Amino acid sequence: MKKNKGFTLIELVILMLIIGILAAVGSSIIISVVQNAMYASKTLNMDMLAQDALDIIIDGDNLAKGLRFSTVTLPAVPGASGNTVTYTYTDSILHTVTITLNTVTHTLTRQIDGGAVNAFPYYASSSGIEFYPGLNGFLFFFRTADIGAGEGIPSLASQVRRIEVNLVARTGSGSFSDWQGRTELKSSVRINVFP
Repeated sequence: MKKNKGFTLIELVILMLIIGILAAVGSSIIISVVQNAMYASKTLNMDMLAQDALDIIIDGDNLAKGLRFSTVTLPAVPGASGNTVTYTYTDSILHTVTITLNTVTHTLTRQIDGGAVNAFPYYASSSGIEFYPGLNGFLFFFRTADIGAGEGIPSLASQVRRIEVNLVARTGSGSFSDWQGRTELKSSVRINVFP
């Protein structure tokens, strides 16, 4: 009796079924790994961009000093919050700086001593990353005192003693499922008022 060497049709179908199951599981794992890698890199870029913007707002850069060095702060409208702040500082002469979050173009802009209005950080426009106000739709929250020291909402610009900054940076929708990134930063700075 001659014995055939080979696989039966059922053995081949079972083998193809096993390979198909392994490929389906493997492809979903690969897609997840690729999505996590893309999301992580976008989130790192946005973390860096948002931190740079917050550093410029709070501490300044080589063009102008930030809120930390201000002596007079003027919210656009006296009250609890806003997306624009104007402040002055002195190095050897008096400087006036206005920082605005444009909620239409989603850019941060700064005007120094009445000069040109420029977006900052300088590389933000080419990155595809947009800025949004944080908590309750505002970038700046103005307070009359330090945290826990009877703080309140100023009715006059001269009453501002502390400014909270809430900044969101994102690409696209900012959602993980859309393979986009999003980061939110908050900080606070005390405004020094000299008599």
